[in-house]
Amino acid sequence: MAALDIPEVQKFITTIPPFSSLSALECSHLLRAVSMTYVRQGQIVPLQGEDATVHLIRRGACEIRTAKGVLVDQIADGECFGVSSAMAQNPDNLDVVALEDSLVYRLDKTRFTETLEKNEAFAIFFEHTRHNRLRKLSRSLKTNLTSPTLQLSIAVDHIMTRQLIQTGAEASIQCVAQQMTQARVSSILVIEEERLLGIVTDRDLRSRVLALAGDASQPVKTIMTTQPTCLPSGALVMHAQILMSEQNVHHLPIIDTQQRAIGLLTAADLLRHQELSPLLLINQINRQTDVQSLARVCQQWPTLLVNLIVTDMKPADIGKVLATLSDNLTKRLIELAIDQLGPAPMGFQFLVFGSQARKDQSLGSDQDNGLMLERPPNEIEAEYFSALGLFVCEGLAACGIRTCPGNIMASNPKWRMSKDQWQQTFRQWITSSAPSALLHASIFFDIRCIYGDERHVAELVAEMQREVAKNSLFLATLTRSALVAKPPLGFFRHFVLESSGEHKNQLDLKHQGLALVNDLGRLYGLSCTTYRTSTLERIAQAMREKHLSQEVARSLMDAWNELNHLRLDAQRRAWQENGSASGYLDPKALSSLERKHLKTTFSIISEAQEVAQQHFLRGYS
Repeated sequence: MAALDIPEVQKFITTIPPFSSLSALECSHLLRAVSMTYVRQGQIVPLQGEDATVHLIRRGACEIRTAKGVLVDQIADGECFGVSSAMAQNPDNLDVVALEDSLVYRLDKTRFTETLEKNEAFAIFFEHTRHNRLRKLSRSLKTNLTSPTLQLSIAVDHIMTRQLIQTGAEASIQCVAQQMTQARVSSILVIEEERLLGIVTDRDLRSRVLALAGDASQPVKTIMTTQPTCLPSGALVMHAQILMSEQNVHHLPIIDTQQRAIGLLTAADLLRHQELSPLLLINQINRQTDVQSLARVCQQWPTLLVNLIVTDMKPADIGKVLATLSDNLTKRLIELAIDQLGPAPMGFQFLVFGSQARKDQSLGSDQDNGLMLERPPNEIEAEYFSALGLFVCEGLAACGIRTCPGNIMASNPKWRMSKDQWQQTFRQWITSSAPSALLHASIFFDIRCIYGDERHVAELVAEMQREVAKNSLFLATLTRSALVAKPPLGFFRHFVLESSGEHKNQLDLKHQGLALVNDLGRLYGLSCTTYRTSTLERIAQAMREKHLSQEVARSLMDAWNELNHLRLDAQRRAWQENGSASGYLDPKALSSLERKHLKTTFSIISEAQEVAQQHFLRGYS
C-alpha cells in the first residue's frame, strides 16, 4: 500500500455518499491517513488486525462471500466493504474477493471511528449498510438451507393464524360444533379469563362424541384435550414440525410469555407455506376453467406474499412476483372471456396502468386497466368488448384485486378506445394543465401491455414521449402538482403523523413516502429518451442520461427500497393480525436507530424534490 495525494482522493469521494455530506474539516481529518491497495482478480482482501477497517472501491468490482463461499453481495466503483470489520470485528467471518483487478482506498480505522462518533448522518449510513448486508447474509444462508418460500429458521409467529376461534368451557358440544362449522375451522380453543384451558378438534368430535353416541348437550370441557401441547411465539418452524411429528398432533396453540393463547399453527399451515411458490401458483391459475376456481386459487396470494416478506426477498422482486401473478390472472380471465363470448371481432391490447404497470403491487392494490382496439368499433363490436371488459374486471374483483375507486377499468367505455383515440387523449392531457389531466397523467403514464401485440403500445408510448419532449410547460406543471405533497417531517425533524381516525399517530408509508418517489420517478422517466416503466428503472435511466446526479439517484433508489420494505412488513403484520392490508406504521414500533434512518430517508426525498424543482421549473415562475 502507498500513501496518496489527499486532494485527488477528496475530489473522488465528494461524489460518493455519505462522504459527500462531510464538512471540509471532517473530510480532511478522515483522509489524512488514507492509503490505496491494488487487488488482483481472485485475490481475497484481508480484513483482520490493522486491515479490519472500511475500504472504498476506486475502480473495480468485488464479491462478499461467507467462509463457505456463499455469495452475500456484489459491489463496484464507489461502494464500501469492511463495514462489519470496522464496527464489530467481522463477526460473520466474511471474505471479500476481487472479481477483477481493482484499486481500493483503505481508510484509517481510528479516524473512521472518530468520524462516526462526530457525524450522526455518516454513522447512520454505515449502520444501515451493515444492517442491509447482514440481511443479505441471512437471506443467502437461508436460501442454501431450504426452499426460498419457507425457511425452517423462521419464527412460528410469522405464519401462525392470529384470528382465534374460541369458546368457554361450559358451552355445549353442539354449539361448539356449530361455531366450528360456521368459521370453517378444524379446531377451537377453550379459553376462560384469557387462560387456555384446552382444545377441541374435528377428531375429538368424531372419536369422543359421534363414535360413542355421546350427548351433544354436555359441556365441551368433557371432551376437550386439557393442557394441550403449545409453543411460545418465538419458537422456530423447525421446532413446530418436530413437535407435531413426535406428539402426533395437527394443531399447536401459540402462547405469549403470560401463557395466553395468541395464535394457532396447524399442519395445513406448515404444508401450505412450505409448498406455495409463485411458479406453482401461476401453474394453478393457468389450469382453472372458471372464475370461481380462479378465486379459490387466489386466496393463497396473501400467504405467498407473507412468505416472500419473511424470507427477506427484495421489495422490487416482490413487486415483480405480484405483477407476474396479476398479469397471468388477467390473461387467463381474457381467455375465459373469449371462450364464452367467441373470437374477438378485431385485434386488441389489454393495458394496465399504475402499480401493476410499474410492477410494484402489494396487498390491497386495486386494478387500473383499459382496452386499445384496432379501430373504432361498430355497435355490435362495442357490445362484445363491453362484455369482455366487464367479465375481466369483475373476475379480477372476485379474485381479490379490488375495483378502481375512480372507475379506470376496461369495463368503463371511456377507457376502451382505438389506438388513434388513445394517442389523441394523451395529447390532450399533455397540452392541458387542468387538474384532471394531471391526475390522469399520474395514472395512465405508467402503462404496460399484458395481452395482444405489444408493438402498438410501444408506438403509443413513443408518441407520448415525443409530445412531452415538445412541451416543457407540461413537465413544469406536472412537477408543481407532484411537489405539492411533502415528506412527513415537521419542525425539528419530528414525524408528521395522522391526526385522527383509525390510523391516528401513524405514518401512511404509501401516500406520504412511496408515492412521492414514484412521482419523481415518473417526472424523470418522461424526460428521458428511453421509456422505462418501474420507478427504479426510471431513476437509473435518468442517471444514465445525466438528468440526475449519481448521488441523488442512488439515494432515491435507497429511499424507495427502504420505504417499500417497511410498508410490506407493516402489511404482513396487519394481515396476520386482523386480515387487513394496512401499510401504516407506528414510529414507536421502530428502534431509535431505525427512526433516525427513516427521518434521513424522508430528508432524502425532500432534497430530491428540491432538485426536481430546479431541474423542471427553470424559466417557469
